[in-house]
Amino acid sequence: MKRIIIRALLLLAVTAAEAQTTTLQLLSTKEDGPWPCAYYLLNSNEELGRLEPKSWAGRCVDEGDWVLGYGPLSNSPDAFRITPWGSEVQPLLVRRHFTLSADDVAMLNKSTLTLTCSYDENPRLYLNGVLLWVYNGWNDNDYATRTFTPRHKALLREGDNVLAVSLMQGAGGGHIDMGLTLTRPENADAIRSVRATDDGSDEAAYDLKGIRQRDTSGVYIVRNKKFTKK
Repeated sequence: MKRIIIRALLLLAVTAAEAQTTTLQLLSTKEDGPWPCAYYLLNSNEELGRLEPKSWAGRCVDEGDWVLGYGPLSNSPDAFRITPWGSEVQPLLVRRHFTLSADDVAMLNKSTLTLTCSYDENPRLYLNGVLLWVYNGWNDNDYATRTFTPRHKALLREGDNVLAVSLMQGAGGGHIDMGLTLTRPENADAIRSVRATDDGSDEAAYDLKGIRQRDTSGVYIVRNKKFTKK
């Protein structure tokens, strides 16, 4: 009986270790404050329709003529307006960069990537220059949520990646807020790699008050990125 109990406890311990996950916030939404981006204002929806996606939504686009600023962008003095956007007269292009490590890419098949987006209007979302999704109209203050398919994951690369969106000119309101999270399983070695170190290196984990932590459960910061450990 004692051996059975020991085996059961070992099985529970292994199962708990396998069930641990890390959620990496690749791109934040307005909930976490203004987010950096590059944006470009077009003259008309006709001009937008003539653009080749890879000419503005790809990884290696020259952003020299783009405005470097902060989102969300909105035409109204509402919760979405960090940067004003005259959506009644000009379509909008937005580019956001995020980085994936070699470990992130290696774990993509076992990971879940979730996109959230509040939009107005008619957005087309691209990953590294390839169309991901098209939404019609607007969703007011709500957020659409989509999970990446294996085809979408195959577009991701180690290092720099770009999530881009176009929005059409239209009457009434206009705004864009979008975020991206990656949730992946963790093992004991991966957990140890992000624990706070004694030498104060950039592997140290900090809570949201800036206090270094030795317990990796909860929400914390590693390498200037927000993680949630369960």
